[in-house]
Amino acid sequence: MKIRNQGRFDPPDLRKGTDMSNVGHSALPSITTMVRGGARILSALILLFWGFFIVAHLLGDEGRSSRPLTIRDYIILTIMVISLAGLGVAWKWELIGAAMTLGAVLIGVVANWRAFASPLALFPLTAGLFLLCWLMSRTRMERPGRIPKLDAES
Repeated sequence: MKIRNQGRFDPPDLRKGTDMSNVGHSALPSITTMVRGGARILSALILLFWGFFIVAHLLGDEGRSSRPLTIRDYIILTIMVISLAGLGVAWKWELIGAAMTLGAVLIGVVANWRAFASPLALFPLTAGLFLLCWLMSRTRMERPGRIPKLDAES
C-alpha cells in the first residue's frame, strides 16, 4: 500500500470552479458579528447615559434653563434627539439608523461645531460602525457560493 500525500495538504484547485458552500467555518464569530456587537454595546452605553440625563431633567425640579434658549439651542436639542433615535433604530435597521445619526450630526456640526466636541464624537463613530456592519453584511450576501473559472486559465 502506497501513501500518496505523506502528510501534506493539497489545496483544492480553484481554477475549476470549486464549490465553496461546504467549506467549514471557524468557531470564532465573524468580523461582521464583532463589529455589530461593538456598535451595539457602544450605542447602548450612549443611550443609557443620555437617557438617564433626559429622564432626570424631565422628572427633576432643577430642569430650568439658566438663560433663555435660542433657536440654535433648539436645533441642537432636536438634533440630539434625532441622533439618539437613529442609534436606537440602527439596532434593527443598520443603514437607516446610521444615516439618521450621521445626517443629524452633520446638521449639528453646521449649526454649532463646538457642540460636537470630544464626548459627542462617539455618535458618528458608532453610526460609522453600524454603516460598516451593514456594508460588510451586504457584500457577504452578494458573494457567490462558487468561485468562477477564469478564462485565461481554461
